[in-house]
Amino acid sequence: MRGNSRRHRRPRRPGGNGGPPQGGGAGPAQPNQQARAPQGPGNGSEQRNQSFRRSRRRRSGRPLSPAQVVQKYLNLLEQHLTNRRKYYEFFNREDGRHRRRLEKNFFNTIEQLRRFEEKLDGRQREALQAHVERYRLDLTYSSNHQIPPVPEPVERTGDFADPHFTPVQEEAFKLWADDKEESSGTIDDYLAYKASK
Repeated sequence: MRGNSRRHRRPRRPGGNGGPPQGGGAGPAQPNQQARAPQGPGNGSEQRNQSFRRSRRRRSGRPLSPAQVVQKYLNLLEQHLTNRRKYYEFFNREDGRHRRRLEKNFFNTIEQLRRFEEKLDGRQREALQAHVERYRLDLTYSSNHQIPPVPEPVERTGDFADPHFTPVQEEAFKLWADDKEESSGTIDDYLAYKASK
């Protein structure tokens, strides 16, 4: 019954009822079809479906399952890594508004990650921790050399010797600490001096 009623509502072709054609004889006029936008991607029903899915997602207040938590975390992490790469790659190439936008995107995505982790409940946090920290620590060297895996405490106050200098260099610094005389001469003088030694 519904299909028949829809068929009867369609405009009739000119000449079918014996009357003059609509639109001044330029061909059959089909009202309501010329005013519509073309049904392509992003128009009409596709937009309605997307808005319905979004509203339905907002209405359902169910907490995310552990698999959904991990998936959402990985999506946010991927967005952040992409924005971080763009920010550091184009920092010196871009200036002004584009650089500010890259910086804003970079800081926004890390903030989204932090907020997402803060909102998780206990079960969701455990699922995320199990996924992120699922790899065991590599303790091969420690176990082969009978070294406890607990790190040694490091002193953080006071003066420390620079670890990048060898003992010979440190001794030379002490020997020549009082030498304030500037060297003079050319590179040829230096090479002649080195050759004589």
